Amino acid sequence: AATAKKIHYKLPNVDKEQKLKFKDLATANFGDYRFKTFTIDKKSKAFYILSEANGKTLVTIKTSKVISRGGFESVLDFYELVVLDANSNVVGNITFSSNNSEKSSNERAGVITFIQTHFPDCPKLLEKAKLFESNPSDTNHRMIMTFLDVPVYVNCL
Repeated sequence: AATAKKIHYKLPNVDKEQKLKFKDLATANFGDYRFKTFTIDKKSKAFYILSEANGKTLVTIKTSKVISRGGFESVLDFYELVVLDANSNVVGNITFSSNNSEKSSNERAGVITFIQTHFPDCPKLLEKAKLFESNPSDTNHRMIMTFLDVPVYVNCL
């Protein structure tokens, strides 16, 4: 599991959960997932790598915040999808939350076009993203969050 600044993990045959700060982690590969800390605008920020092609890297991270209102608590997820160049400069990004606001819905609606624009030569990534394209009943474009919730690395080669 990951929070905004730490990864929580358990080792086999050890009951105690361990914690590791993102700033202490350069890269981590586990199964089909790739996780890496990048220096962006002189700050360390960790992301899951979705794909890499033509000197660009598509990364994502989801953070959650507990919202309290009138004695009730709910969780609001925040998504960040970023394209980085070879020097970790931001080429493009989309941010949105899991709420149904018009702004977040419009940003979610643009995710597949965003990927097509930056990774036109990666058919595997485009095919996978299109699997999560909203159907007519998904007017708030929520399906794309499922794609980002499971940030499996897609090899463009």
